[in-house]
Amino acid sequence: MNSRFLCCLVLAMVPVTASAVAPNALLLGSQLFEHEWQSQNPALGSDGLGPLFNATSCATCHRQGGVGGGGEAEFNAKSIGIESIKIQGSGLTSARLAEMISRFHPGFVIAEGSILNVLPLAHHGGTDVARKLHDAMTLVTSADYSESGGPIDASEVRIANASPIVFEQNIDGYQVRITARMYGRNTTALFGSGLIDRVPDKLLDRQVRIQQQHPEISGRPSTLPDGRYGKFGWRANVASLFEFNDQACANEMGLQTRRKKQSDDATNRAYSNASFDITDGQVEALTQFVAALPAPTRYVTHDQAHLASVRNGEAVFNRVGCAVCHVRDMGVAKGIYSDLLLHDMGSESIDLNHAEPYVVRRTIMDNEVDSTYAAGSVVGRTPYYGPATLLPLPVAKPTNIDVLPDSPVRSYRSPNSFDFVSPSQPETLVSFRLIDSALNPDTENNSVARQRSRSVATRIDRYERMEIEPTNFNQEWRTPPLWGLRDSAPYMHDGRAETLLESIAMHDGEAAGTRDRFLSSSYEDRQDLIAFLETLVAP
Repeated sequence: MNSRFLCCLVLAMVPVTASAVAPNALLLGSQLFEHEWQSQNPALGSDGLGPLFNATSCATCHRQGGVGGGGEAEFNAKSIGIESIKIQGSGLTSARLAEMISRFHPGFVIAEGSILNVLPLAHHGGTDVARKLHDAMTLVTSADYSESGGPIDASEVRIANASPIVFEQNIDGYQVRITARMYGRNTTALFGSGLIDRVPDKLLDRQVRIQQQHPEISGRPSTLPDGRYGKFGWRANVASLFEFNDQACANEMGLQTRRKKQSDDATNRAYSNASFDITDGQVEALTQFVAALPAPTRYVTHDQAHLASVRNGEAVFNRVGCAVCHVRDMGVAKGIYSDLLLHDMGSESIDLNHAEPYVVRRTIMDNEVDSTYAAGSVVGRTPYYGPATLLPLPVAKPTNIDVLPDSPVRSYRSPNSFDFVSPSQPETLVSFRLIDSALNPDTENNSVARQRSRSVATRIDRYERMEIEPTNFNQEWRTPPLWGLRDSAPYMHDGRAETLLESIAMHDGEAAGTRDRFLSSSYEDRQDLIAFLETLVAP
């Protein structure tokens, strides 16, 4: 599409309530959205595209119903999640464990030596070794993949997810067994994102209160470590549209920003990007363009029989309970059909890049310490696809303790074995976030100085104490907006449902009752509800 025409079209469709945006910014944003990025960026002295990437442009994946739409299953992002590890053998050390996991895939071992149980599996780029590892992983799943990188259709998504990936080897006398699985994320449509960005947290809180009175549904906000609510992404783990675009640049195309590091190629640890690949102004222009994409609309013909069917379908939608989560309006986001909350969708909807733990209480605490003590660390930024689990590392001299008392995951150790099982719920129910740290201006009057010496300087560290309520965070997903639904197949977070009927039938967990009431409805009512959903079209 001609960029100038697209820019004019967008300007014509921006809601009158939207903030004014310079036409030049929209034009630049539209050009960047469709730009085919290349490796190396001489203008910035950086490496440009990659080294790992899922596509060469935003528009490659976001294309259904027009530029900015969703993407077919062939563009699904992929990840490998380790479900369990069992190692038989004595004297296991952290270094040996990391080496064993690297035999499976070195990408699970992050640069500082820690081990995560989830690895994003980029579609393209990397060394020859990285490509061979990628091909070996996809081959094991028995699914058919497209040249774009994802499974060719919804049925192949289901095959990929159902195929266990098992690694078994005897390594230096240790018997190692790792079980893992392929997970997918379907490309979401971006239409109306600017309106979602403007939905205030208080509206999400209101939906939580409403659903607390419901016997089946219990949505909750995505509580980020910094206190904000997440609204973007399948896990709602990103708070703002700017951050969503910023992270997408780095993770989907390997375009390093000032804030977000590009994905590393674990088979080439020495490689480093000397600079950033996309400027702040470009990320902002991209964000303004995406924010200006119009919200989807309703399309109904003037045929009276069709109108009657759609009206009845909407009534059935409300009656069976769909509207409890798929709320029609959220403030300025009219016709969104989403509460933007997280819901437990059942044991068949699992991905080990889990949802953010549910923080239910926050308390500010001050801690006075000797100024020479190292300050605590700030909770890290929210990962793009959602947090993963950090494996507990074995000690050099294992004891006879059966369960690690302070472990955040179910991990067992004995003199002769190491066992890890990916947790289904958070097991660390209290965490801390460093907010501020500053020298105490009145050191001589504080308790540390009195106890030690009047000349001892102290520091005040301010922390936020976060209390977490356990939830099934592997199977919690943001209610996807239904606007534009007709033009965004396949459905569900991983694109495993080819049709709307399949998608409804795959609802489980909190939505099981709603699903069953729909399936128990008359054939005519079921058809009318589908007819209603098919009026929700891309702009």
